[in-house]
Amino acid sequence: MRKKPLELSLYTAGAGAFSVFLRWLQDQLAFNDAGLVDKSAFNVILPVFLAVTAAVFVHFINLEKREQYVVPEDFDRALLHEGRLYRIARNAIGVMMVLGALLLFASSETDKLVRMLRLLALLGVLTGLSFPLLLAQAGKKRNSPALLCLLSSVPILFFGVWLLYSYRANSINSVIWAYITEIAAASMGMVAFWRVAGLAFGTVKGQRLRFDLMFTAVLFLMTMADERYLGMHIMFLSAALMLMFYNWVLTDNLEKRERREETPEDGFERLS
Repeated sequence: MRKKPLELSLYTAGAGAFSVFLRWLQDQLAFNDAGLVDKSAFNVILPVFLAVTAAVFVHFINLEKREQYVVPEDFDRALLHEGRLYRIARNAIGVMMVLGALLLFASSETDKLVRMLRLLALLGVLTGLSFPLLLAQAGKKRNSPALLCLLSSVPILFFGVWLLYSYRANSINSVIWAYITEIAAASMGMVAFWRVAGLAFGTVKGQRLRFDLMFTAVLFLMTMADERYLGMHIMFLSAALMLMFYNWVLTDNLEKRERREETPEDGFERLS
């Protein structure tokens, strides 16, 4: 199982890179000069690829389920990670999110939805700060449940606002393929971080959590092929790395659940 975090991270990164390539080809070949969607094989290939990716992730999780490996229900046991490299990685990912948010704030002053983008940038800064702070709580002798819930709720609000922005910015756009990937990524971002918040709220659903982490990271990476503010690209990339980091730590902390051997009951036990 020690090799599993690296293996799953490589599969996630590889699927994300290939999804970027397919989405880029779709952008280049499936749209005409007027910006409308033409008939193209990539309008079918991309959804099929995502479906296959989802099936592969489900397969990996089912293999672990058969071997009786589960995500710990306790916050500390699930997210405990020790070592300098882990600390550097989580802080670097958080800083990347903050830098992307600041870049978005500075470059969106002429946008017609500038207020919403600046709110998004502010929540991006808070998300970048909350990520390493939340992970740093794992393993501490005393944790404040209120603080854990607050830190884990910030990314949910962040992607909720991003989803509203996507709808608002594309409300008059009749070309669904032009923005559906961003809508899907923002929606799944809310779901994935909501699953992570379950670790703090005590409602862990380990298998669904780890599937959402891997699949949503692929969606985040796929959006890199579209045109948008550079700061938003950095924020999507940082969010993908956050989910991959969570999945790495959770996979590394999987626990073996022993099979329960059922003993035959005698007649008296059945009567009782």
